Amino acid sequence: MSKKIALTNMDIVWEDKEANKFQCEEMIQEAADEHADIILFPEMTLTGFSLRVKEMADYHEETIAYFSALSAKYSIMIGFGYITMPDEFGRNHFCFVDENGSVLADYEKIHPFTHGCETKAYRGGSEICHISVDEMHLGMAVCYDLRFPEMFQQMPLDTNVIFLIANWPESRIKQWYSLLTARAIEMSSYVVGVNRTGEGDGIQYTKSSAAYAPDGSMISPDSKKWNDYVTLDFSEEVFQKTIFSRSDRRPEIYQG
Repeated sequence: MSKKIALTNMDIVWEDKEANKFQCEEMIQEAADEHADIILFPEMTLTGFSLRVKEMADYHEETIAYFSALSAKYSIMIGFGYITMPDEFGRNHFCFVDENGSVLADYEKIHPFTHGCETKAYRGGSEICHISVDEMHLGMAVCYDLRFPEMFQQMPLDTNVIFLIANWPESRIKQWYSLLTARAIEMSSYVVGVNRTGEGDGIQYTKSSAAYAPDGSMISPDSKKWNDYVTLDFSEEVFQKTIFSRSDRRPEIYQG
């Protein structure tokens, strides 16, 4: 009834897919050696938060193929970000593959970040993503989505964990921690936020990947060379200790 998760704190090499692939495999190998069930990478894993969609996009599912091969090689589930360009605008994806390399979910970020000019190069997705893997009932989100509680409230009532990947700048990192905590409390679920580190396109990022329990408390990780590790317990006793307010919502009133 538990899952061990590797939270990366990846210093993404700006727009250099090959350099980032080398780094990713190092992280995955360590996670496998630590017997993790899942490893999560930040938003736009192999490129950083790039607005050069045409140059950085996948056109033949190259990134999916790369991570699928590694998941099968190391027998570990992997969550990662990548870019596509199906028309004149890009799509910002969060893909999740199982330990055999099969795609379980491929979410398109619903809320492009207008303040960071993402809406000039990308279009938002239109579907909330929710899947079940064993005892995990998983909701998926990307970066700026974190600011929109309405999106999370639309996830099924059995949601017990949310994975969110990001490129969230150091300058707004207090908001990152506050919003992750709020979503955990509101949803009465685990929330795992994975952020990048280092510098990309002149923006600074800091080590801040974190996991929160359903009561909003931060889970202390076990840190190794590459990754932080947390174990999430999905037994009923964990969730019975929280106030499950979502079932008392009255959306017909909120919508006016």
